[in-house]
Amino acid sequence: MRVLIINPPWPGKGFGTRSQNRIIKHRSDKFLQYPIFLAYSAAQLKAAGHEVSYIDSVVQEFDIPRTISEAVKARPEVIFMETTTPSIVADYENLTLLKEATKATVVVGGPHSTYFHRKVLEECPSIDVVIRHEFDTKISAVVSNVQNLNDVSGITYRKGSEIIDNGDGEFTTNLDAVPFPDREAVPWKWYLEAWYSRQPFMNLMTSRGCPYHCSFCLWPQSMYGHKQRFRSVENVISEVRMLVDRYGVKELNIDDGTFTTNRQRVIEFCRRVRDEKLSIIWTCNGRADTLDEQMLSEMKKAGCKMIRLGVESGSQEVLNKIRKGLTLKQIEDGFRMVKKHGIQALGGFMFGFPYDSRKTVEETIRFAKKLSPDQVQFSISMCYPGTSLYEYAKENDLLLAKSFKEFDMTYGPVVKTVDMERADLEHILARAYREYYFRPSFMVQTLFNMADMDEIRRVMRSVKSLVKTIRLHQ
Repeated sequence: MRVLIINPPWPGKGFGTRSQNRIIKHRSDKFLQYPIFLAYSAAQLKAAGHEVSYIDSVVQEFDIPRTISEAVKARPEVIFMETTTPSIVADYENLTLLKEATKATVVVGGPHSTYFHRKVLEECPSIDVVIRHEFDTKISAVVSNVQNLNDVSGITYRKGSEIIDNGDGEFTTNLDAVPFPDREAVPWKWYLEAWYSRQPFMNLMTSRGCPYHCSFCLWPQSMYGHKQRFRSVENVISEVRMLVDRYGVKELNIDDGTFTTNRQRVIEFCRRVRDEKLSIIWTCNGRADTLDEQMLSEMKKAGCKMIRLGVESGSQEVLNKIRKGLTLKQIEDGFRMVKKHGIQALGGFMFGFPYDSRKTVEETIRFAKKLSPDQVQFSISMCYPGTSLYEYAKENDLLLAKSFKEFDMTYGPVVKTVDMERADLEHILARAYREYYFRPSFMVQTLFNMADMDEIRRVMRSVKSLVKTIRLHQ
């Protein structure tokens, strides 16, 4: 069958990020993360004998009429899109127009559709099938059996006037059997992270699932579960070698929920990178209490450029309530070790938890300055449907948002806090970024770490991005 995978327009300030984002928002610039699950979907559809075409209206800057026109040219029999909570109103509108124009069967996936799998079918008559949780490993079965979905697990679908629930299904355990993402069907050149240093730059995943239970984190709770499933190191190295040989890749982003959970596997991966003489630099997501001196030494020798570490709050009380499972001291120790080994640290911080107060917000900003990561990501806490934080907010009548549109961070917090009005946090991101990056001590730190032209160019690019980000959130 002919399948169109599409990321249609999402109106709003900046560029809307749907796929591959754990924090779904509008960005100030067009540095959008590579949608690797869509690329995995394309690969698995092709392996099953289907034709695949792809449109990303956000990256390609297509409006609705141009999107519809391009979709009609593809003559799809099936259309698939990944829906999200803050974009769902636009998603419904887009899918209705696409259905009318193409008469294709419309299949959706993503965290919002997983949580509201029955409701999205009721609210949007143009949607025919919802693939729940990890959609890429189920999509080929759906398309291949689209005329009779009775025996396809992990979906909810429309059958005449009925809505049929086939259950959650199971996660694929043998990730080595999953074809590598099709980076040509979903063009890798369209996507970049704002912090890249070298090109060609690409994303990959070496595992799925995250064993930790942070109450706000969307993917483990709604998409790929808490049991971490690993690809073999041999399989991962095969993909890296292919990316280097075929595309000349020089920098990689390992987008596992937490790459550093299995210490011996990380060390084995690092040693294989060196043994294979793979001349790359790379970044990963880590966790402060999983790091040690030997692991970091091996990572540095294998080209690790940066580790992203989730801090979330500078208040131990807030950390406990969001079930982060870390102490402030563990976080400090983790950042100190990363810096000691000459690896950049990116710290992630959030404002607007239900447990936040004026005091904890100030503690978080102060803690960020104390840790002094090489880069920071400040975010508004979004209690997305599908998370335990959302359930807590609902049960305690804390939700402020009147529409799902407000979950894209440009509207400010979506839940009540201890002692702040929504307006009090409306410009917190702009303030936090200004206070953090424009410190003389940080500027000296950055100058000291600029070891080559790649890093100088990255810093200059980051300054431009920072100015746009501050303007977006003012």
